Amino acid sequence: MKFAINYSPQAEQLEKDGTIHVDVFKCPSWDDLVPRVHQSHPAYVHFSFIAGRNQLDDVDLDWVEHWLDTTDTLVINTHLAVCEDDFTNGKAVSVEGIIEKVVRDVEFFGKRFGNERVIVENIPYPDPGWQDGLLKECVDPAVISQIVEQTGCGLLLDVAHAIRACEGLGETDIKSYLNAMPVHALRELHVVGILPEVDKDGVRQDHYELLESDWEMVEFSIEQLRAKKWHEPDVMAFEYGGVGPLFENRSESSIIAEQASRLYQLAQSV
Repeated sequence: MKFAINYSPQAEQLEKDGTIHVDVFKCPSWDDLVPRVHQSHPAYVHFSFIAGRNQLDDVDLDWVEHWLDTTDTLVINTHLAVCEDDFTNGKAVSVEGIIEKVVRDVEFFGKRFGNERVIVENIPYPDPGWQDGLLKECVDPAVISQIVEQTGCGLLLDVAHAIRACEGLGETDIKSYLNAMPVHALRELHVVGILPEVDKDGVRQDHYELLESDWEMVEFSIEQLRAKKWHEPDVMAFEYGGVGPLFENRSESSIIAEQASRLYQLAQSV
């Protein structure tokens, strides 16, 4: 299992200095950023695609293939989301309808690249400001498992998203929630910290430094991998840091140096 981190100038400098070890940098699908990073470091693309909202018709599949061919991108990631307003014309919300919508979008990519090269990512619940009106069925491990089974796609398991989903659902047993995911199909693992306090929408935001409670769930995930209870993914990505205004206060070199080093050792222990 390789160790990845969100690309940031701070992480790049720490890697150059030998302070941290990074197997591959995780990059947004920015045409001006990815080639520059990949010139000096192994890099892969994390796409912003949504599976389930019928938003993929205009996706340039040649552009997707370009990243698969020219970077260390192994799979096409999608975020699994269906919202209340995706059911129109009086059509009732149903689990079957949700699965049908997500399957259709997975197979949009699958027809060109094969369903096995597509991975679906669990997202937080609720998710105000990004996927408003997200249906809670989308974060139900049983529903996600059905989608994986029906399509043969893989799973991108985001541990912080799982914690936030449990909080939104009122679930207290996060470990059981994680184990109920289709972890036999795990292809990528995301870890990052969550703020201890809620925001104006009543949710705790992620993409911050790991706190002790976050480390507990990271180490639990590593234990599951060591015990071979979960399929070993291709990569574990630390999603702290980045480029642009959104990450100005979330790319501290000292935090990256400390936490990326600890995560790299954990990745190596699998």
